[in-house]
Amino acid sequence: MAAAATAATAEIGTAVTATSSEMEATATAITTAAAAGPPPAIPDKYMHKNRLQSFAERTYKKPPVYKVESEGASHQPKFRCTVEVGGQQFSSAGSFDRKKEAEQDAARIAYEILSAVGEDDIKEAFGLIDQDAVFCKSILNEFAVKTKTTWPSYSLVYIEKPLTLFAAIVVFDGNSYTGESARNKKDAEQNAARAVIKSILAKHNTCMVGIVRSKKQLITAVKSSGSSPATFTPIQFTRPVSHAAFGGPDHVAPMLQNASSSLAVQGGTNAVPAVGTSANPSSANVGHSKSKKRKGRV
Repeated sequence: MAAAATAATAEIGTAVTATSSEMEATATAITTAAAAGPPPAIPDKYMHKNRLQSFAERTYKKPPVYKVESEGASHQPKFRCTVEVGGQQFSSAGSFDRKKEAEQDAARIAYEILSAVGEDDIKEAFGLIDQDAVFCKSILNEFAVKTKTTWPSYSLVYIEKPLTLFAAIVVFDGNSYTGESARNKKDAEQNAARAVIKSILAKHNTCMVGIVRSKKQLITAVKSSGSSPATFTPIQFTRPVSHAAFGGPDHVAPMLQNASSSLAVQGGTNAVPAVGTSANPSSANVGHSKSKKRKGRV
């Protein structure tokens, strides 16, 4: 028993000595590292993907997706990268010898563009769209052209109760959107386009934010005037106005009206011939010559 106890004590002493040696070695390593200073920082050109990853997960709840393409000769290829973030695509500025360099450059461009649009810019775009929907269709068409997306397709639904209203459904980029009802077809389509724009703005799409903000002066001018842009007004034809001599614009001259009286009124003076004379002066001359011939015969 005594021998066993002595052996156990020896083992415990050895373990304690080993533990003390490990602690001393760890302390020495920490002291040496502190004396050497902090570890060297990672170069900034290798941090673009990390920044974009954090931004995408925080803003869009999805990580960025990279796509690398090679170009040039097979023995000495060059690489270009395209990264998709929040439904938007960004390409590297040039070609690179390594895939990682192309990815870092694409991430740099994407982060610089996306981070430049802040929350205040997005709120301003939402506020402009909420003011008036008169430019929503043109904004959506411009966005389709810039992003090379199929143009929106509209369809109308009639609502007859309690009033006759119209609601529009628009299909854009494979998704269907329904706008608020309106009294006419044009306003219904504008409301449907506004629903699409709001959905795209909610994804922090920088292209859409830029388009909406470029229309700020037009939207503000329409809102301040309180009316929509001037539209074509058809010409309204009215009844022709009769001559005032007949007693007013709606008066019609009677069928049995004396022609001499109408001439008198139109001329402004009494143009009726005197009693016993003819209105035709030539007939008076003829009668006078006949009387002279009769006198000569007698």
